Amino acid sequence: MDTTAQLQASAGEAAGLAIGRKPAGNGVQPMEQHPAWPMLQRLPVVLAVSIPLRGLKVCHVLELGAGQTLKSSWAVKEDVPLKTGVLQLGWGEFEVVEQKMALRLTRLA
Repeated sequence: MDTTAQLQASAGEAAGLAIGRKPAGNGVQPMEQHPAWPMLQRLPVVLAVSIPLRGLKVCHVLELGAGQTLKSSWAVKEDVPLKTGVLQLGWGEFEVVEQKMALRLTRLA
């Protein structure tokens, strides 16, 4: 098996563990104990947070100015889902840190 095939196989096994596949024995194996973890932990991942904004049009986004906000029906106190692709990793809350928007991770999936 070449290095690419090994990487893909290891990544596939690790992804199975990350979503709770049970290994032999009792309980779920922590991701950090997987043999491929040292390599997998350095892979870049695109994270996404989506909030529904009904009625939002491109022209509304283009008209935004500094300090303006968008209205949402999402409750301020409700955590937002944090995903990579279709896999939900956890939930978080928005904060402002040094004049930039940030997401504080509040719990893992």
